[in-house]
Amino acid sequence: MSSPDLARRTDLTVAFDGVDITQQMTPYLLSLTYTDNESDETDDLQIKIHDRDGVWAEKWLNDAVTAAASTVTPEGEKTTAKKYRVTPKIGLNVRSGPSTKSSKYGALSCGTEILVSEIKDGWASTEYKGKAAYVSAAYIKEVSGAAPVATTKKSSSTDKKTEKTSTLRSALTIEALITSVNRSSDGKDAVLDCGMFELDSVKADGPPATITIKATSLPYSATIRQTKKTKAWEAFNLSKIANEMATANGMTLMFSCAADPYYARVEQSTESDIEFLRRLCHNAGISLKATNKILVLFDQAAYEKKTAVRKIFKGDGSYTKYAFQIGKADAQYQSCRVRYTPPNGKLIEGIAYIEDYKADNTSNQQLEVTAKVADIGEAQKLAAMRLRLHNKYSQTAEFSFPFDPTLVAGATVEVSGWGAFDGKYIGKTVVHSVGSSGATTKFSGRKVLEGH
Repeated sequence: MSSPDLARRTDLTVAFDGVDITQQMTPYLLSLTYTDNESDETDDLQIKIHDRDGVWAEKWLNDAVTAAASTVTPEGEKTTAKKYRVTPKIGLNVRSGPSTKSSKYGALSCGTEILVSEIKDGWASTEYKGKAAYVSAAYIKEVSGAAPVATTKKSSSTDKKTEKTSTLRSALTIEALITSVNRSSDGKDAVLDCGMFELDSVKADGPPATITIKATSLPYSATIRQTKKTKAWEAFNLSKIANEMATANGMTLMFSCAADPYYARVEQSTESDIEFLRRLCHNAGISLKATNKILVLFDQAAYEKKTAVRKIFKGDGSYTKYAFQIGKADAQYQSCRVRYTPPNGKLIEGIAYIEDYKADNTSNQQLEVTAKVADIGEAQKLAAMRLRLHNKYSQTAEFSFPFDPTLVAGATVEVSGWGAFDGKYIGKTVVHSVGSSGATTKFSGRKVLEGH
């Protein structure tokens, strides 16, 4: 909450491995860009900074990358901390003391990993932005397979010189918050939590000397993307397969689907976990997203039915640019048929049609799918999902706005005043950028497929 008299502006908070470096970075910052994808892609973060003084190339790269990703803490009483992960989907409050009455330092998003030195009376001792802090132990889970980490505490002696020692850590993490201060001139702030990312690459080029830091929610080097596996899954629901993969790769699962496909047996054949899971999701008409150390599986139809977060009228002055496109680069199907012949030899068949299907149209194309289904109802449901999946990119829209934290991938907007392009669009990719020229949001979406 800000003062209503405070000028409206956009602020950034950036942390490397939990340490707030906003003040150090701000004088050099050229831009920060957060890309939020709806499905089948990872979320990405890119930070560009000018480096005419050589500060980042000489100091930050040496300290944070070249020096084997080590962290420095004051020498003192040694303790052994364990790694835990935040489990609530809504996040977890961080407090100054072991009580709900203690002041709130901030919050940790779902999937955030923390080091816990002690758990006592239901409260876990940790560190938050360089300060001793506490979180409720009921809402964190120990990371399986993670070895204890040697840490140190400050010596209580004030006259003893403090020496520095290094302790090994995992890949460098980057977190970012974008805050729209006093957004509606009512003193209320709107915060966009971009989530947690892992360092993917660092590029230095010039002139002028520039450092580009790229991070991703699912690194290309991650086991879930790189390790090819061959495995038979027997008597598993999709949610259970996804949960096992998430847990094995240090992630949590958010399953937001009414249907949970069951597999008596399904083969993962020389595929990475993410490739295999993506294939299962596509076949079931379910969307897959990896973000903030969370695997998200969701039903697009349910997201499309949600209330639009914004209404856009032609000429209302709310946008700076717009673009619409109706494309048929890929085949557009008017119907989809799912067929399956079980061991008893009795064919199961289900057909779904587009909303304005015309049976007498000789150019109609039908998508044919063979998939194991239990009955006609399941076949028709799968046909509708697969038809949606193949036709969903036929009509798209792009809008550029001043920074709007309510626009995220999966959110919908209502468009009016453009005739044939009017309707509801769901965000496929939303890019939030903050730089010297201001803060912007670019919304790229596809038109919602009514009736499927």
